Amino acid sequence: MSGPVPAYTLTRKRMKNLRMVISPGTGEVRVSAPMRTPQREIDAWVRSKSAWIAAKQVEAAAQPAALAPGPEADALRRELRPLLAALIDEWVPRMGVPHPTWRMRVMRTRWGSCNKVKRSLTFNVELARKDIHLVEYVVVHELAHLIEPNHGPGFYAVMDRHLPGWREHRAELNGRAID
Repeated sequence: MSGPVPAYTLTRKRMKNLRMVISPGTGEVRVSAPMRTPQREIDAWVRSKSAWIAAKQVEAAAQPAALAPGPEADALRRELRPLLAALIDEWVPRMGVPHPTWRMRVMRTRWGSCNKVKRSLTFNVELARKDIHLVEYVVVHELAHLIEPNHGPGFYAVMDRHLPGWREHRAELNGRAID
């Protein structure tokens, strides 16, 4: 493996495997590594991924930078609130679930989350940047967790029953082609 090691930021954690993330907008390479992994091993691994890193950095440059709390997030929140309210009001009776409490926040790694015990949903403010069918998918996904808490066969059956094209929506939302 020859050639330079692409620049990266390293974080050591209690974990088993090396992991790499390319930040949207900036293209920054962030590597997480187990505490005891030698630096030379990390460098060799990053170097071996240099072609993949370059391709992902091109993709990342085309995406908006990660949203931070502040005026832009507040504007997106104001835009998203009525859409979420309408979608939740539409889907709660269709799915036969109790009406949840819900909120929006800047989330780094998820589009939404569900606390089944508290019947509380949280939605990523960045959904305001997405098409309505993708926001609808996230709403249905989180409401489905009020029926089935885990991503098991029962959950997928609920999704198939209520939103048959959900797999394509998920792939589009996460920027992946579906097989």
